[in-house]
Amino acid sequence: PPPARAAPPHVVSPITQMDTSAPAPRVNGELMARFVGKKVLLVGKTETSDGSTMTVKTSDDKMVTVSLLAGAAAPATSFVEFEGMVDAADRLTETNHVDFGNEFDMYTYNELAKEANGRSAALFM
Repeated sequence: PPPARAAPPHVVSPITQMDTSAPAPRVNGELMARFVGKKVLLVGKTETSDGSTMTVKTSDDKMVTVSLLAGAAAPATSFVEFEGMVDAADRLTETNHVDFGNEFDMYTYNELAKEANGRSAALFM
């Protein structure tokens, strides 16, 4: 039999501080339901925040409530990419985030999310 493959090393990007050893799929609001209990990347536009949760509008105009990471700096821009675990079709628990600025092309991101989880999925994982 072939030798057992070692688990990939835990790699954290020095730029984003996100774990790159196990890539997470990019999703939109509709795709969240497929990934309950799994880690994903979700870009959203900030709608409301109370300090512990943030409601964001996804690239396909769904509303998602994000439980923010306790003790971490809150997102500081209108558009934010969250890395986190999907709790339900409309709920995510943040493990990390990257501020994407105050202008972001949500239409193109939405097309990317659909393509990455559709016919081109093998290219992304």
